[in-house]
Amino acid sequence: MPRFFVSASDIADGTASVGGTEFRHLQRVLRLREGDHVTLFDDAGKEHAGIIVSLSPRVALVRVTESTTPQRESPLAVTLYQGIPKGRKMDLVVEKATELGVHAIVPFSSAFSLGAGASAGVKRERWERIAVAAAKQSGRTQVPTIAPPLAFAEVVRAAAEHDLRVLFFEGAGTVPFAALGEPSTRPRTVAIAIGPEGGFSRDETTAARDAGFMLVDMGPRILRTETAALVALALVQARWGDLGGRDARWD
Repeated sequence: MPRFFVSASDIADGTASVGGTEFRHLQRVLRLREGDHVTLFDDAGKEHAGIIVSLSPRVALVRVTESTTPQRESPLAVTLYQGIPKGRKMDLVVEKATELGVHAIVPFSSAFSLGAGASAGVKRERWERIAVAAAKQSGRTQVPTIAPPLAFAEVVRAAAEHDLRVLFFEGAGTVPFAALGEPSTRPRTVAIAIGPEGGFSRDETTAARDAGFMLVDMGPRILRTETAALVALALVQARWGDLGGRDARWD
């Protein structure tokens, strides 16, 4: 059944308003009509079954027939700090990271960045659309936040609020992820830092370590930045989140 993302504020008295990009997809791409059944999910984590009751030039009204709160989100809130890669590689990172349950994505520029950091602000709107589409496809009930681009020094400061901070790096001074010691308490929030194609400078890894990041590698092979981001997310979700075929929801 087609799924659409709406704001919780757009649902009132049992009727939801679907507008903007979601309305254009509903009407022009899927060509849905009055009487068609749809599923909505909102920014409060709820999912709604409904029927289209009217279509105007800019909005569809959906009568909500049932509302639920599915448990499809990971108990681990992972923020991916991603060095901005070249071309459209970030599109792939956003799409697949959303499928893997990322909570937020923060693009950043650093010493060896090859991507165009100045244009990343313009691309952010496209990345937000990709995140919505991936959340719809994967059955998520939340859309990850796509933050404005930061400099790496700002990343180091912003990540300080997380329970656990991991910088994936293939250089000296790292430990294998499999050998990473368990924190004293299960983390509820994790920051993952992935460098761009050029990697991290020594000054950057030193600053990150001094700020509490653990420097970790993924094995003997050097991965492309877009691959590394997805492997890192899968690793932390399997260890502390909801991947791996087990109930990872803790008190």
